[in-house]
Amino acid sequence: MKKINRVLCYGLALILFGCASSQKVELASTDSLQAAVAEVARLMKAADIEQAELLSFKEYRKGSDYLRKAQRGLSANYQADYISENAAQGKAQLQEALKNAQNRTANAIRILDARKSALDAGLKNSPALVDALVDVDDDVRDETDNFARPLEPVEFSEFQKQYFSLEVEAVQFRELDAVKKAIQKASTEDAKRLAPKSLRTALLDVSEAENLIAQSPRDPKIYQVILDLAVESSVFLTDVMDVILDAPGTPEDIASKIVEQNRKLEALSKNVGNLEQNLKTTQSTLTETEGSLKQKESALKQQDEELKSTRSNLLETESALILRNEELEKTSTQVRFQRAMDQAVEEFSDEEASVYQQGSKLIFRLKKINFASGSAAIPAESKPMLSKMNDIIKTIGAELVAVEGHTDSVGAADLNKSLSTKRAIAVANYLAALAGGYKIGYVGYGESRPIASNETREGRAINRRVDLVVTARK
Repeated sequence: MKKINRVLCYGLALILFGCASSQKVELASTDSLQAAVAEVARLMKAADIEQAELLSFKEYRKGSDYLRKAQRGLSANYQADYISENAAQGKAQLQEALKNAQNRTANAIRILDARKSALDAGLKNSPALVDALVDVDDDVRDETDNFARPLEPVEFSEFQKQYFSLEVEAVQFRELDAVKKAIQKASTEDAKRLAPKSLRTALLDVSEAENLIAQSPRDPKIYQVILDLAVESSVFLTDVMDVILDAPGTPEDIASKIVEQNRKLEALSKNVGNLEQNLKTTQSTLTETEGSLKQKESALKQQDEELKSTRSNLLETESALILRNEELEKTSTQVRFQRAMDQAVEEFSDEEASVYQQGSKLIFRLKKINFASGSAAIPAESKPMLSKMNDIIKTIGAELVAVEGHTDSVGAADLNKSLSTKRAIAVANYLAALAGGYKIGYVGYGESRPIASNETREGRAINRRVDLVVTARK
């Protein structure tokens, strides 16, 4: 309510001034309207340096308004009387603002330093920060009764914090506004789903840059490295999104590799362009300077060879890119395997299951299907694990899953082989019932393929296992 009343008072004062005031002074430059307006503009800069906007708000604002009217009239060729009248009244108000500022500086000297740092950081480039500055300035004037008294230490500390906070936000806006706009654009294009890794990297880099700026807003050496990373991350995110949007369905990792390859090609193409430009320049010089024809021809041939060599390198790089893309297609199985392994590590503890790749196959080792002794019935508590395993296998695009049953060496070998086969069949049937879309086979190896010593209890527990050997579709 205090701020609303204050704004109303200022507005009323401006209305009254416009209706009744005729305060003005003589202009030093009377022969030229341009010179007269420039004189007031210089006075305005002096008022800004003295921070008269804070120390003498009413006079500063009036002077600013009159100056704008004079400048607008000058650019629109208004009548000379209108321009000179506004310039003269603007000068009078700004002179009064400067006088008030000088008289009140003693009661505001320390807070002025904090405010100036925020202004020097480029605060006025952000409309939102300008509004925030106006609010803080209003509060300072209120607390000091328009600088009739100095701030108390507690008050000074609070306002200093507010101006420092504005300084931090001004530096963050100055350095990161373009980066944030690029990230926001990518976000509106569904980057969270299409390029989550690139988006996350960009957001993390921006957050780290903001944190470092907040720690040392006046020392770019502290935050410049991470700021450059944030800029690079936002550009990379934009490029990756462009690739994905141009070719819907492209995985983020493939798009990232394409962007990296394109950058290498662009650098090489730029080099070619520079060489071509040099060649054109040399050819032009050759035509104009016939006296040095042989020397120029020799240089031209040399540059031509360099151009051919560079073009040859470009063709080789393009061929390598084509081969690389073919390799990426071939390695899609490996990508699916890696994702499945990552998911298995996340879903299952080491005691429940492990996963590893063996050649062109992926092996899921189920360590905790707690079959009852001599039984092939799958325990109820183990079925959710098999269901999760089926979900992971489906993401691979499996063609065949071979269920391998194993036992320890306790008991007769033929009985162990029979029991391991029955358990493999039970697991195979359970997976078949889940309809994962892949073929299922089974085999029981009994005690013939131990992976740990059967001489210890722990080793025998490890050997009692079921392995799912997955072969992916090509």
